Amino acid sequence: MIGRPGCGVLQMNGQPSAQNTRETGADGDLPGFRNWDNPKHIAELARLWNVDLAMIPHWAPPTHALEIFHHAETGSIRMLWISGTNPAISLPNLPRVRKLLENAGLFVVVQDAFLTETGNLADVVLPAALWGEKTGTFTNVDRTVHISHKAVEPPGDARSDFDIFVDFARRMDFRDKDGAPLVKWSSPEETFEAWKECTRGRPCDYSALSYAKLSEGPGVQWPCNAAHPDGCRRIYADHQFPTDPEICESFGHDLITGAVVTPEQYRANNPAGRAHLKPAEYQPPHEEPDQKYPFTLTTGRNVYHFHTRTKTGRSPQLNQAAPDAYVEMCQVDADELGVKAGQMVRLTSRRGEAEAPVRIGEIAAGHVFMPFHYGYWDEPARSQAANELTIYEWDPVSKQPHYKYAAVQVKKVRKAKIAQPEKMQPSEPGIVEKVVDAVGSAVGEATHLIGAAPRAHVQDYLGLLHLSEERLVKAFEQVRSNHESVPDIRGECTLFASWSTQAARELKQFIVQYGERSEGEPKRLDKALIRKRSSSGFNLLRDLHDLWLLVNESLISITILLQAAQALRDEQFEQALTDMHTKNERQRSWLLTRLKQAAPQALVVPS
Repeated sequence: MIGRPGCGVLQMNGQPSAQNTRETGADGDLPGFRNWDNPKHIAELARLWNVDLAMIPHWAPPTHALEIFHHAETGSIRMLWISGTNPAISLPNLPRVRKLLENAGLFVVVQDAFLTETGNLADVVLPAALWGEKTGTFTNVDRTVHISHKAVEPPGDARSDFDIFVDFARRMDFRDKDGAPLVKWSSPEETFEAWKECTRGRPCDYSALSYAKLSEGPGVQWPCNAAHPDGCRRIYADHQFPTDPEICESFGHDLITGAVVTPEQYRANNPAGRAHLKPAEYQPPHEEPDQKYPFTLTTGRNVYHFHTRTKTGRSPQLNQAAPDAYVEMCQVDADELGVKAGQMVRLTSRRGEAEAPVRIGEIAAGHVFMPFHYGYWDEPARSQAANELTIYEWDPVSKQPHYKYAAVQVKKVRKAKIAQPEKMQPSEPGIVEKVVDAVGSAVGEATHLIGAAPRAHVQDYLGLLHLSEERLVKAFEQVRSNHESVPDIRGECTLFASWSTQAARELKQFIVQYGERSEGEPKRLDKALIRKRSSSGFNLLRDLHDLWLLVNESLISITILLQAAQALRDEQFEQALTDMHTKNERQRSWLLTRLKQAAPQALVVPS
């Protein structure tokens, strides 16, 4: 069915902007479907933008939306800029999200065309233009690129997202490595020309497109390049896919745990243009019905509304067709609860409550359905958002929140009694704390609000690693002493002890720079694992086992500090840790090999 006329595409996006965010990297990935774990892709972007490699975060998987909010919750992110979305209704476990957004230590900027529930919680609101009030392109899920020309000027102080972000870049004085402005374009068309260069040679190649070409007709499908000057209606007709290691956007994941496939693993199984078909074992929901919460709630959409009704709720026809939230259940469950269509019920989960009238429908017994669209900007009477009930967790592979299900109680009520959440009421004109037309003001406000940052924690892991390497020296020397007659132990343990001695010495210059805090873990491991033992096959196995644990303890600290060194853009620190990582992996590899070699004799043969 792939690449044939009349057959479906391989993914379905909810709206054109979802396709654009994937292509441009605005969903947390990298532009042009580039791979964060491919050094050549990072080098391409650094060349295009004329910045140092270290300026492009690429040392770990991209940080997804719910994780960003979690970092804001814990305080490591202290400013959120929310553009064109409404997390105060769309994210799961809304009581937790509201508490997060209301935190005095978090500065929130909301950029939107309408005042949303999230806008009511913001420190600064930036009024943004709608699609007919600005010029730009958007791309459908079938890869068709369209142009939208400005029809009218935005009202009042509203400005296009483009104008706001470019103004922000100018005011922040962002520059490339030669000192020139980082953002060199000043119009949407100039930006499109830069985007074309960013896509050249990538699967989503726009390089032969132009505003003029797009204005001539109904749209052009990418790839549009020298090979396909008028676009390409159908891809994969030859069953060749962008899975080559030097082309692919990702090296993939374990479909249960989300653990990334390493570049070495991927290249060892090079698909060479073949598609990947990966199975995944069924995993039960993270929350299932029980005696206290006997119903399974499923949340979802109805045909009349989009997301949190920011626009569709303001359409009289759409609002008339679906004016209210509802709880759908089967007739059997309704009879047991003594509830009829149109009567009010209260859903309660472990996280919150919501109320809505009942609708009888074709749905499995023990299940209820509630659309997630309904919030509070136009309905102050009751708590009716489905995400008051849902789970603040995410899928390890897709990173999508688990907000499609929850275990709930269902109770018939005479009338709604739960008040809407605090600060969710619609604001009257002039109530919003601040509405600004220049984002530089937001930066100044954020700096004033945030104040001095708490201390960094690099020093904690520097202390941990330093002690770990010193303990490794002692451990290798003890094992060498325990088994002097074993031919290879003396030489290898002497070598490994010298490596750890050198690592501890090299760390001292970075301790001077970043500080050091001593932790007790290496000392506890020292006491538990570094022991004087008599020489025997079984004791050798135990000693090798203990060394392997100690080496892994050191490796974890090296790995964590390596991420920090890259984020700090400290190349000298990064290089030193990379060298330590290489030697540490060699220690670990030898120990694992030696453990396998020693195990049969030590465990099977009586001694």
